[in-house]
Amino acid sequence: MSITDKTRKVLWGRSGNLCAFCKARMVVDASEVNAESVVGDECHIISGAPNGPRHNPKFGQDSVDDLDNLILLCRIHHKLVDDQPETFTAETLRQLKANHEKWVQEMLGRPEEVGPVKRVRFRSEIPQHLFLISSAKVLLDLTADCHGRYDDYPDDLSESELDCVGSFLQNLTDWVDLGLNEPLERIDAQKSLAECMSGLDAAGLRVYAAREKQQLRGGVMPPSSFYALHLRIVRCDDPNQMALEEKPGN
Repeated sequence: MSITDKTRKVLWGRSGNLCAFCKARMVVDASEVNAESVVGDECHIISGAPNGPRHNPKFGQDSVDDLDNLILLCRIHHKLVDDQPETFTAETLRQLKANHEKWVQEMLGRPEEVGPVKRVRFRSEIPQHLFLISSAKVLLDLTADCHGRYDDYPDDLSESELDCVGSFLQNLTDWVDLGLNEPLERIDAQKSLAECMSGLDAAGLRVYAAREKQQLRGGVMPPSSFYALHLRIVRCDDPNQMALEEKPGN
């Protein structure tokens, strides 16, 4: 089975488009050059996988994707509760969800107290140089907790080069949106992106990237960190590129 559209709508509606853990908004507004970004996950309280977090063999597989077994979380807290299942038990998450949904109902009557969420940038945090990305693994590591992205590529690409670049960017977007919470998903993403990067290399194109630390302000929570990825594709013979072979840090 899979989560039905109705279940998704009810979950997001009752959660108020907010993480049940930190109250962060799960959809970030569009920028001048990019569409909105979904940064929330529909998380299972009891995993249907035998080795998954909080798995219970007595819990019916037909109920895994039911509304009662789902909680809306940001990707940071999704990873946290799955990494620490003994701390965040099924009962703890159910209570967290119930408390959050009750809070959302109460807050709906006081919309004037909740200001709009804005993404703030700092000149000192904007990368001055991007790093040459030599492998799909490095790219995935760099993208791990980024919820925004700035893409750039030459404006004189041929049709075949555009297809190659477009496939790579879409592939990266799809894998990041998936969340990559399971080891096998991450391995599949690495293989798929490595194939796309080989295609870029064959077309004489290189990938450079770096992260920018921003801040989310507004809503019901204190300011919080927000990371965005700067991704640039350049030609191998571009005289403006810098030969930076080191891996980008966090």
